Amino acid sequence: MRIRSHIFLWVLLATVLPLTALTLGMTYYSQASYQRDVDREILTQLEHLSGTLSRQLAAGRELALGIARTPAVQEALPLLGALADGRTPADLSPRRAALNRDFEGFRTLIPGVFVLRLLDAQGNSLVKVTRQHTGRPLYESLGGLRYVEQEIVDPDFLRGLREAPPDEVTALYLPHNRNELNHSFRLRDAVVPLHHQGRFVGAVALTLLGDQLDKILDHTPRLYDGELLLIESDPDRHPDGPTVLYSDALERRFAQLRTGIDYFQAPWKDAWLDRLEARPDGVWRDGAGHLVHYTTWLPWPNQLTEWHLALRSDAALMAAPFERIRLGIAAFAATALLLTLLLSALGARRIARPLRALAGRIERFADGEHRQHVATDQPIDEVRELARAFNYLSDTLDAAEAERDRARHMALQSNKLASIGQMAAGIGHELNNPLNNILSYARLIERDLQCADGRLDAETCRQLQADLASLREETLRASQIVQGILNFARQVPPTYGSIEVCPWLEKTLALVRQAARSRHVALRLDCTAGTFEGDAHQLQQALVNLLLNAIQASDDGGQVDVTARERDERLIISVRDRGAGIPAEHRDRIFDPFFTTKAEGEGSGLGLSISLGIVERHGGTLHLDNLPEGGTEARLELPRLARKTP
Repeated sequence: MRIRSHIFLWVLLATVLPLTALTLGMTYYSQASYQRDVDREILTQLEHLSGTLSRQLAAGRELALGIARTPAVQEALPLLGALADGRTPADLSPRRAALNRDFEGFRTLIPGVFVLRLLDAQGNSLVKVTRQHTGRPLYESLGGLRYVEQEIVDPDFLRGLREAPPDEVTALYLPHNRNELNHSFRLRDAVVPLHHQGRFVGAVALTLLGDQLDKILDHTPRLYDGELLLIESDPDRHPDGPTVLYSDALERRFAQLRTGIDYFQAPWKDAWLDRLEARPDGVWRDGAGHLVHYTTWLPWPNQLTEWHLALRSDAALMAAPFERIRLGIAAFAATALLLTLLLSALGARRIARPLRALAGRIERFADGEHRQHVATDQPIDEVRELARAFNYLSDTLDAAEAERDRARHMALQSNKLASIGQMAAGIGHELNNPLNNILSYARLIERDLQCADGRLDAETCRQLQADLASLREETLRASQIVQGILNFARQVPPTYGSIEVCPWLEKTLALVRQAARSRHVALRLDCTAGTFEGDAHQLQQALVNLLLNAIQASDDGGQVDVTARERDERLIISVRDRGAGIPAEHRDRIFDPFFTTKAEGEGSGLGLSISLGIVERHGGTLHLDNLPEGGTEARLELPRLARKTP
């Protein structure tokens, strides 16, 4: 591969690709966060809107109940009772006129378009008042009584009216409105049954045409240019499917005259209805690039009718700002790619020309022309150093050959020393006593070293003391390695005793606090455990090994969390770091004796093996797992009561 290609790949991999990937990743993350905020905002608006509609419907029901409790209606109960007995009072006409006037007075209380009726025990209208008109008794019944509307014959309605609880609002569909109102959709009528002397004598019925609901929905802001939709699911009334109550797309309103039943017929209807059965509230993508935010509630008490309010908006409209940003990033990446190509070509030309000249000199040098020199006035420092090195090689060939001979001799000596080292490795198990002797002699020499008598100058004396200290330190380290191997082999059984967990953990953390400070790692303890039985010294040794591993795995400025909890008669101690975690290829070997990933001289590979042996001798378990958010958790589980093992 040519230098130009190398430079291009280096710059591409080191700058353009990481920056492009990072910025693109940030845009997708920001878009996801923005979409969550949008979803929350729209769903909150729909919940508020559904609450407003429910309060409006409840206000109509409360108004009907209030009218039924007015003195005018209560005073009419004897009249209704007489009619229920088949008697027509002589003063029916003036009393009906008085009731008309009383009902006309309610016009200022009832918002929007309405129909207010007073029904007798047969469900026929004695009094009827609307926003503009007051009904006259023009329709003569079979019994000779005149009604303001045609006499109805609907046994199902009359049975529902009689069975409705007294002095409560019941949501029913009045058959009176079937012929009068040319609406395919009608709100349920608020009906309050009236009773006199313990028997049903009539009812107050209030019909609202929904124009107030239209006003509420019309004045609701359409977030993100969405289309508002309200449908009703009423299997008893419309078994063929949901009906549209309000729709921006279809330009449908509650109080709008309709020629037929508006069944919900959107292409995405079936998928959305399936979604509604699984989750009545949430966000759904319709497959055509639109988001449907929706909520469901029951508008009528004690009824199975459901209303589904939805806002359907274009997902591309929400994603448009981020798409523009990504287009800008793509343009930037393409521009950076072109600049990288140009710069790599220029850079390669400045580097390749002197390198080709140097390559020709090297070839002639290999052919025997040892007196070769190249110009050192190169603009690139590395090439200039290379030229100087070649000139130096050419000038010092004889010295190099002599040095080569000396190196060959030293290699032979190294081979001899290697053979001696292999022999020494075979008797390593016998090193403990010589190490102790070396340590003792080092201490004796240090004690007998006389620096004050003037035989040795101060600098030489300090150097000797430093050498002796290094000798003692290295001897102690070798002795500790041997001692660690012996300790691991001995399998010393634990000596049980009662341990206060939290103070014991505080003391254990104190043992490693200096190591944590040296790496700028914070230690945090969260302890809620009480007491347990175990060997405090051995378990402290195991926990110290885990803590040191966690500290060494943490980055500068990191934190190690230690928690202690009691669960089901077991003590659970967790040590968590925020490092890189355990590599997958090392997962199966972490507890193997002498296996370590540390640099030479920093560990013997026995720490986790010793810790595991101590924990298992206490009847516990030790687990090391990578955390999803990064880092490693060492979880030590021990029985709170002693489980002595042989």
